[in-house]
Amino acid sequence: MQETFLRIAGITIAIRCGDPRVTCVQEGAVTRFLIDPAPPDVILDVEFLERYDLPHGALLFDSGAVWRMFAEDDGVRIECQSDMIGETPYKVATFNRDFTRGTIRVSLDKPFDPIEYPLDELLVANLLGRGRGVELHGCGVIDHSGRGHLFVGQSGAGKTTTARMWGDDAREIVSDDRVIVREEDGRLWMHGTPWHGEAELASPARAPLAGVYLLTQAKENELRELPRAAAVARLFGCTFPPFHNPEAIAFTMSMLERIVSRVPVREFRFTLDRAALALIA
Repeated sequence: MQETFLRIAGITIAIRCGDPRVTCVQEGAVTRFLIDPAPPDVILDVEFLERYDLPHGALLFDSGAVWRMFAEDDGVRIECQSDMIGETPYKVATFNRDFTRGTIRVSLDKPFDPIEYPLDELLVANLLGRGRGVELHGCGVIDHSGRGHLFVGQSGAGKTTTARMWGDDAREIVSDDRVIVREEDGRLWMHGTPWHGEAELASPARAPLAGVYLLTQAKENELRELPRAAAVARLFGCTFPPFHNPEAIAFTMSMLERIVSRVPVREFRFTLDRAALALIA
């Protein structure tokens, strides 16, 4: 059996490929998150999809594009589909209720990554939503003092530009698009993810979260204080919780409230010029 171990934001995932008809590979940024064998938080078994059977549970969420989620016995079923591959889903993954065990069945007859997009992000989002943390649309920077600075914004807000502006002033950029915040040992930690933006910056590093900056392009550089409720609302608009799960939504909101109450969360109005970084203490 081929076993691969990944660790994303402190969550260890074991991928077991024991079916001789499938060949599992990892490529790209995710290879930076490979680790030696370790006790897993999640175990995924990969098998060949011999025949596609229609789901028998209720539809929970439809992305309108490449994946759908259904209720399945005591857990869930995620189907991934592509018009380039065929009319029926090419990948069907079933998970238990807490997403710690799963089986991924794939009909492809070539080497593939069984948790390639969108399954990797869906898995981690559901794990985080069950009390582990929150994923934010943001650029994560570790300065030379080891502090984590998180610049949050939607597409086009300037996350990749911010990453490039830091240059040698950063010890490391953990991601220029998706960053995870978790609470560990009473502290908030910022973690990198494999899911990068245009600059393709992705690192498994982590750092204590020192501040959060809500990106807004402006004519002048300014750090603006925000009411706590407004800061939480702005952050929530940049999260990726499982929207079909009310408990996950509630946890995400509570996590954002803890972030806002424990570290400075301010609007970072900037001119896309490196001089704006002088405002970051």
